[in-house]
Amino acid sequence: MMAQDQRIELQQPQLRIEFNDVLVESIDETITDLLSRAVVDALYTHLQTNYSISRNELPCRLDTLTSTLQTVFGVRSSQTITKAMAKKFYLKLGLEFTDSPSGTLLEYVDEAKMKLQNSSK
Repeated sequence: MMAQDQRIELQQPQLRIEFNDVLVESIDETITDLLSRAVVDALYTHLQTNYSISRNELPCRLDTLTSTLQTVFGVRSSQTITKAMAKKFYLKLGLEFTDSPSGTLLEYVDEAKMKLQNSSK
């Protein structure tokens, strides 16, 4: 059974936009670096066609992205891809990445959000 998609938001609207932009950039760059730009384009076409998800909506639909990667590449390969996405995301945000063997992309993103909110207080 697929987990419910969750919305990722920060308290300040401008931070939310930048956070989401950095997340989408990290997803793009990771898939491009690991596979190719053609795979990124095919992934976005698939997500738009089958789930009506645009590139900019990805931060709100990470569970669907993850399940799609699992379907296409298998569980272990998709975990490698999503962990690489999380590492790039943390690097772009200037955060220290801590690997968790069972960590999901959504968990890594939620953790980054909490670290940023705590650092801004």
